[in-house]
Amino acid sequence: MTDINPINVFTPAQEVKDIDRFAGRDDELTALSTALQSHGAQIVLYGQRGVGKSSLARQLAKLATNDADLIARLKQPPFETLDFVPVYLACDDSIKDIEILMLRLLSDEEALAPWVPFKVVEKKVSGEVGSKFSVKVIELGGKKTDAITERAQEMESDIVSVFTSACRAVVKAGVAKHGLLIIIDEFDRIKNRTGLASLLKTLGPEGVTFALVGVATTVQDLVTEHESVARQLADGSVHVKPMRDDELNEIFDRAESLLGNKYVFDPAARSWIIKIARGHPFYVHLVGKHSLLRAIATGTDCISEGLAKEALSEIALKGSAPVQETTYKTAIGHSYTREVILKKFAERTEEEIHTTGLYAEIGKELGIESGTVSVYVGHLGSDKYGSVLRKTRERYYQFADSVFKAYAAARPFELKPGDQEDA
Repeated sequence: MTDINPINVFTPAQEVKDIDRFAGRDDELTALSTALQSHGAQIVLYGQRGVGKSSLARQLAKLATNDADLIARLKQPPFETLDFVPVYLACDDSIKDIEILMLRLLSDEEALAPWVPFKVVEKKVSGEVGSKFSVKVIELGGKKTDAITERAQEMESDIVSVFTSACRAVVKAGVAKHGLLIIIDEFDRIKNRTGLASLLKTLGPEGVTFALVGVATTVQDLVTEHESVARQLADGSVHVKPMRDDELNEIFDRAESLLGNKYVFDPAARSWIIKIARGHPFYVHLVGKHSLLRAIATGTDCISEGLAKEALSEIALKGSAPVQETTYKTAIGHSYTREVILKKFAERTEEEIHTTGLYAEIGKELGIESGTVSVYVGHLGSDKYGSVLRKTRERYYQFADSVFKAYAAARPFELKPGDQEDA
C-alpha cells in the first residue's frame, strides 16, 4: 500500500483501531478470547499508563464480533464463533461515580444509545443523578439499522433500573448470540466506583459482560469491591505489561509495510527508539512519526539513529508531547541541579528506586551533599513541581507516571550548569 498518508502511519494521538497497525500482544489477545468464551466471566484490562491498553480494548471489540483478520492473529482460534454486541465508552473526569457512568452509557452514541429500548429524555431537577429520570420507552428493532418506533408512553424510574432493563432488553432482543459486551476505557478516572460489583453480579448471569480498562497495579486497585466479584473476574483478568522489544519492532514492520517499504528505519534507529520507549508503544509511535516526517522533509528514505534523535529534540522544542513536556518543565523549573536529579532517577530501569546509593552518586557528580539531593527529591514529590515522584517506603521512590519517566530519561537537557536555582 503506497497511497496512505504518511502522517497517519504512526498514531501517537489515539489508540490503534486498525488491525493492520496493531502489533504484538498475542498472549493478551488469547487471554481475551478465552475470557469471552468463559460463561459468566467479567474482564479487567489493567497495567501502567501508555502500554497500549486502549488499543487492546479496541481489538477486544473486534474480537467480540469474530473479526476474521483478528481471529487469524490468534495462536488458538476460538472454539465457537464469537457473537457479541460490543459497545465502548471512554471515561472522562465528568464521570464521578457509577450512576453517572450508567447515564453516559445509555446516552452515548458509541455506547448503548443506538441499541437500548430506553432513551433518557431529561433529568429531574431535584435530587442527584440516579434519583429519578424521565425516560421514553421505545421498541428495539432486530438490528442497529432497523427503524425504531416510539410508543407514546413515559415513565419515571431510577437510573439503575433503567440501565439494567435496557441491558436485558438488548440481550433478549437476540441481536447477538452471546449477548452484550460493555467496554469501559479509562475506568480508573472514576473516583467513586461503589455499586459496580452489584451491576456485575446482577447482569453477568444475564448475558452482559463488562470489560473494565484502566491504569492499575493490581485488579484490586481498579475494582474496589474486588472481593465480592472475585469469582467473576478469575477468568478475565488480563495484566497488560510493557511491550517486549520484538513487539515494538513489529510496529516498525507494519508501518513500513503500510508505506510500501518506500521508507525504512535502519536497525540502529529502531534499536534506539525501542530503548527509549521502555515498553511504551506511545513513544514508538511518537518518535517514529516525527522521524518519518523529518526524513520526508530532508529527502531521505532511510531513517537513521541520528535522524531519530533529531526528531526527539524537535518533539521537545515544538511541544509535540504536550503533557509530558509541560510536566518536565514544571518539574525542573529553572534548576539545572533538579533537572540532573530528575534524569538520574528516570534513567533507573527498576520501578522502585532505592535512594541511598543513588544519592551518593548524584552528590559526587554535582559536588553537593546527599542531604541536599534529598531536598531536591522532595521538590520532585511536591505539588509545586508536578509531584512526579512519590515515596513508596523508607528510602524508596517511584515515578507517578511511567510514560513521563521514559520521556524524562530520553529528552535532551533543557538547562545548563550554572543556571540559577529556584529552590
